[in-house]
Amino acid sequence: MNRSLALRCAVVPWRIPCCEASVKFASSSASLRFGPMDVLIALLIPAMTAIFAWCRAYNSTRWVPGLQTMSAVLALLTVITLVGLWLRKPGSLWLTLVIVSLAATLAVFFWSMRFQRPLIELSTVVLLAVSVLTFRLGPQLGPDIGPCQRILFGFVLSFAGWVAYWGLFRPMQVVRALPFTVPPLHARFLGAMYLSGTVFMLLAMLSRQWHEIRVVTVILAVWTGMLGIVSLFHLAAFDWTRRQVWFWFVAYICYPLVALWISWCQRGENDHPNGPGLAGALRSYLHLQGAAALVVALPLLFAPRFMTTVWPWKIPVAIAHIYGAPFLSYGIGSLYAARQRAWSEVRIVVIGTLVFVVGVLSASRIHRQLFNFQTPSAWIWFGGFGLASVVLLLFASLPSLRTRG
Repeated sequence: MNRSLALRCAVVPWRIPCCEASVKFASSSASLRFGPMDVLIALLIPAMTAIFAWCRAYNSTRWVPGLQTMSAVLALLTVITLVGLWLRKPGSLWLTLVIVSLAATLAVFFWSMRFQRPLIELSTVVLLAVSVLTFRLGPQLGPDIGPCQRILFGFVLSFAGWVAYWGLFRPMQVVRALPFTVPPLHARFLGAMYLSGTVFMLLAMLSRQWHEIRVVTVILAVWTGMLGIVSLFHLAAFDWTRRQVWFWFVAYICYPLVALWISWCQRGENDHPNGPGLAGALRSYLHLQGAAALVVALPLLFAPRFMTTVWPWKIPVAIAHIYGAPFLSYGIGSLYAARQRAWSEVRIVVIGTLVFVVGVLSASRIHRQLFNFQTPSAWIWFGGFGLASVVLLLFASLPSLRTRG
């Protein structure tokens, strides 16, 4: 690239391909226009400056261990991101969503501490504008899975695997992975959910084409996004002196943002692979599974106190509320999977859900003394998860059942 072209590249707005080396720039006649990229940079600078000022002001009155670490990481990533945006470097939009997530986590912290709430509301509006612009500048990606997708799946896999290990095998010490304490049955139930998420992400990382991860990316966005939203209703239950709390909010703001951004960038990839179509039995089962999961999820999200009265074991209201997020993702994911046409498009959903139902059934059997078998809910619980385990295992292992012809 000659020197005059390099100078034009520094000021001309364009669409940044995620993790791709080649970039097409606008003509020199547009070099003086103030485009969306420049607006994005102009919004980020004052927003991040305000966040840093709040961190310094709060630290002067009360020291919180995680606050210093978060502000330092945010400062470093902000500088890298601004330089990347100015130079139009590949991947800088992805980093923009990361620093938005870090800044939003700090905003949640300040809000929970009742610190400068009017200014926090203003900064939230700015962060939303930054997010919208980042989506606006997102490129349309091709059918291949690139490094950005694999990086996201790798981060989620490591977090999900960490929670799954402590929940399933060290339930008495699950607080080392979670920002709250739960009894062993709850720990193992959450461990089964996160083991399922680990399998989702592992298989997604090993995939090559977008159609293989189309559904699981939506599941990831719904699961993590709803957990982030639900957590906002229970801020008083979080102890911000624990690093698990900081990571919880960063993860459940960043993961859905990036997952939605990836889905947005892949919005043009709607083709289905060639080959045998899904069998009617599998499609019908996915519809049934999705409907059943939504029947559980919606009351958990909107009437958690009522659900504590019908749940097959004793459950706090806050935990019931949190359970609604993964159930909602299983429901929406299953219904979306039922609309696909090939086994490769639903394979990850079937296998990951199989891991979930088998894990829940195993955890429930270990703690069966905590279930009240005088109520229908306990029988529905064991019967439903037992039947789902058998059916999903058959679909996962017998090709003749899952495809036509």
